[in-house]
Amino acid sequence: MTNQGKANRNKGAAFERHVATELRAVYPEARRGYQRRSGSDEPDIAGTPWWVECKVSKGTPQVYRAYWQAERDSDGRSILVVSKQDRTDPLVTLTLSDFLDLLSRLGGNLRVNENQTLDPQPCDSNAEHCSSWPLD
Repeated sequence: MTNQGKANRNKGAAFERHVATELRAVYPEARRGYQRRSGSDEPDIAGTPWWVECKVSKGTPQVYRAYWQAERDSDGRSILVVSKQDRTDPLVTLTLSDFLDLLSRLGGNLRVNENQTLDPQPCDSNAEHCSSWPLD
């Protein structure tokens, strides 16, 4: 294996560890999945109800390829792709139907702060600062 190949593999493993650490706030059992060359033994991040595929790259990550890989390897769980380009924040990709299902499970009402960004806590619909953002 070339030094570049090893560096890319290490970069991917570090990103997977970072994502697993972040997901532990919601899923305490989240951990980097066991991988073989085929990659289909476990998702990149195990211990969640999602099949999580992680991709990090210097250029633009191939999100659709990552999604299709997860779709091929998945055990039937909904797929979540966490991708990151160097020096950018990670992005999460999921199907529109999974996203709408997630919103409906949150009750449709989310708290929006003064900067029009989501507050992590759901709110009751009588609160002055609550909104059905982004569908005002």
